[in-house]
Amino acid sequence: MKIGILTYHCVPNFGAQLQTISTVGYVKKMGHDPIVLHWYPQDLEDMYVERIPEIQVKEHLNFTNEVLPVSKLCRSEEDLLEVIEENHIEAIIAGSDALFKYVPEVCRKRFSKKKFSYVSIKVLSVEDKHANPFFCDYYTKLHRSIPICAFSVSSQNCPYYLLNKNERLYFYEGINHYKSVTVRDEWTKEMVEELSKFRNVKITPDPVFSFNTNCYISIPTKEDILQKFNLKANYVLLSFSSKYMKRSYIKKLAEELERYEVEPVIFPMPEGLIDAGVSKRIELPLSPIDWYALIKYAKGYIGERMHPIVVSIHNSTPFFCFDEYGTVSKKMGGIFKEYKQESSKTYHILKAASLINYLYAYKTKMQYPTPREIIRKIMSFDYEKCRLFAQSYNILYNESMKQVFIDLGITK
Repeated sequence: MKIGILTYHCVPNFGAQLQTISTVGYVKKMGHDPIVLHWYPQDLEDMYVERIPEIQVKEHLNFTNEVLPVSKLCRSEEDLLEVIEENHIEAIIAGSDALFKYVPEVCRKRFSKKKFSYVSIKVLSVEDKHANPFFCDYYTKLHRSIPICAFSVSSQNCPYYLLNKNERLYFYEGINHYKSVTVRDEWTKEMVEELSKFRNVKITPDPVFSFNTNCYISIPTKEDILQKFNLKANYVLLSFSSKYMKRSYIKKLAEELERYEVEPVIFPMPEGLIDAGVSKRIELPLSPIDWYALIKYAKGYIGERMHPIVVSIHNSTPFFCFDEYGTVSKKMGGIFKEYKQESSKTYHILKAASLINYLYAYKTKMQYPTPREIIRKIMSFDYEKCRLFAQSYNILYNESMKQVFIDLGITK
């Protein structure tokens, strides 16, 4: 059976491509023919080209074409409909990733002090309600009925409580085209239950929680990684953006690691890396599979973003997360601000794993833990608790995907 996969498969983001590989691998294991619907709007690609170094953009595009079973490129809804027909797609899985991210119309203006007036904010097509396939705009235009399911999707902190009446109707009509919807965090669960017919929406694991069993390409060995990147056997990855973290703090983390005779390594994000005066660093371009292996074999990961934490948990790699996710709401005309930690997808995972003591949330505005406290947590990491949770999430993932196949009407 030909099963289409609709997700952010080719954006220059390591986690996005790893979750696509895992979904493709699962469909292959079940004896079906996965086809990644190569939907990549021009404005989305343009945004990444502006933000990400050219060498890394090319690395992700090459990875897409060489590793993933992609259709021809789709820039529009018409292209997508054509590809579905040409490839004789019989069912579609949307996900995983932040597919339900949306910017409410009320949030599309900000006050400019320079102009002393409100100015419009540019919104990407994937965050709008026009020809957005994740909200099933294309569904009523299909030439034949095709079952579709959304799996482990996220809204990436969408402030859905600010949606107007027309937007709510748009979501209700769109999401209800799915045979089933599962999400990967509490915030999106509440959003889907409020804006659709679905009740008791299940929270399911990100596909990367089953990467080792689903991956259909060779994962480099530890020896290969150590040799390729000239690393010592015991190394810890430090990965931060410049938005929150100061270079001096990263330098202190590195110095503390050296006290334990562990090699500190600056680990890049697709946007690049921070030069914090640490001698060892991984340079771009970096392939998603090498990125995965570097975390898998590390003595620890200290840094930001969700997928490095997912990879760490999946491989029982010690970690400490600096969480940049979650919404902040204004109270009393903006005098007070309230951080909604439950809207963070990373917080949800670590809360479920009972590993919340390995997380610091930037938006709490609380004092940072000291570098010494963090390194001690890495060195005394609870491997057994992590291993048991990873095992349970792998089982939950497989059970959840079996249910998706049932919902799609696939009995094999």
